[in-house]
Amino acid sequence: MEHILYWLWLTTKSGISSSKIVRLLEHYKSVEEIYYTKNFNIDGFSEKHINLLRDKNLSKAKYVLDRTVRIGSYIIVYDDERYPEILRNTPCPPHVLYVLGDFPDINNLLTIGIVGTRHSSDYGRVVTERISTDLAGKGVITVSGLAAGIDAVAACATVDVGGCHVGVVGNGLDIVYPGENAELAKQVIQNGCIISEFYPGIKPFPSNFPMRNRIIAGLSRGVLVTEAPEKSGALITAKYALDYNRDVFAVPRDITAVKYQGTNSLIRSGAKLTQCADDIISEYPYASLVPKKLSPRDSAEHKTINKNNTKHDSKLDSLTGIEKDIANLLKKSDMQIDEITRFLEKPVGEINTKLIMLEMKGIIKKLPGSKYQLNI
Repeated sequence: MEHILYWLWLTTKSGISSSKIVRLLEHYKSVEEIYYTKNFNIDGFSEKHINLLRDKNLSKAKYVLDRTVRIGSYIIVYDDERYPEILRNTPCPPHVLYVLGDFPDINNLLTIGIVGTRHSSDYGRVVTERISTDLAGKGVITVSGLAAGIDAVAACATVDVGGCHVGVVGNGLDIVYPGENAELAKQVIQNGCIISEFYPGIKPFPSNFPMRNRIIAGLSRGVLVTEAPEKSGALITAKYALDYNRDVFAVPRDITAVKYQGTNSLIRSGAKLTQCADDIISEYPYASLVPKKLSPRDSAEHKTINKNNTKHDSKLDSLTGIEKDIANLLKKSDMQIDEITRFLEKPVGEINTKLIMLEMKGIIKKLPGSKYQLNI
């Protein structure tokens, strides 16, 4: 436990960045040696930095550890055998990971980051759902930033087929951001994990997200961008991927979609044009794939259906969360999206994403006049 406290002492010091810790580890053999050193003489460290390192008070570290335990999470430190080697070998890795859920042993498994714009279109959501579903169904671990839009679709599609997802967030694990992803976050934890380098209580400041993006790239063998404008966080993640010698994949977009030309720019710069999951998996012929867990839908199919149950009911029983709420509403009558949004009191973007997924599963169908009807 003291070993973890020393890491927390070092990583929670404001002003001692990951790059500074990399420099320290070049001079000292362990975090214990850093902690017990009194006189520091390292290029690039100001007197302010040195004074921070001379302060050996562990009270903040103990506080952070206590809060971590209280929210049901745990810590993986840089020299822990559970720490992923693929991330450790990046130029500026996070030295402490806070984890909710089961962190998979990804060292020998295929991990693909899936990222894109928060302001996604129907096209972006459809292709993301399709490719993510196929990747997860074939045993690929998907990684995202659990943001609204494309990231949320990728995570949702993965857990929906019983796949393993790793969500990397830019805040403490006691905060769900964006709030609309609260239910999705619970599902991700059941099928994988959510991780952060930020200790509990840290809010999602804008400066945190580029740091989060480097971890997504660092955990992934390749990064897929399904939809993005030419200036976006998704392209920052792709740049980190290139810097880390990772593969970059991109879904093409028609040239008239002016807002979403980021993926075309990536393809023009050398990213692999991607139309399906096999375009990605074929690049890793020797990669190991993780056996998928039974999804709620699979589990329902493996149960003996009571003779009084109908096929209609079993399909609805396989749904969870907002998808089930939408289906139950449409049982009563056909509805437009604004009516569904009003009844469920959820953001229209989230409802729209769920409607697209339900339509692709054949649960609902879209009628003239933008109405939706239960299709089972």
